Amino acid sequence: MTPLHVTVGIAALFCALFVYGFLQSKPDPAAVLRDRYLRLMRVPRHEAEAQLAERLEGLCARFPGKSYRWYLQWLVTDLERAKR
Repeated sequence: MTPLHVTVGIAALFCALFVYGFLQSKPDPAAVLRDRYLRLMRVPRHEAEAQLAERLEGLCARFPGKSYRWYLQWLVTDLERAKR
């Protein structure tokens, strides 16, 4: 049988890990999509960001009222389809 202080130490460690995981902020899905788009472009980052801004502006005009995440998903899907 394990000593009480070892059991309490393990319980405290799991409690601390649980609280840490609970308090961590969730990743922004739009940021993940934006990074994926920039990687798929395979051009220097500043050029990819400029092209992203232009394409986002065009999509906003074409499909008004959608979310930023929706536009990014559209662009990423379009790039992945084109690279097949």
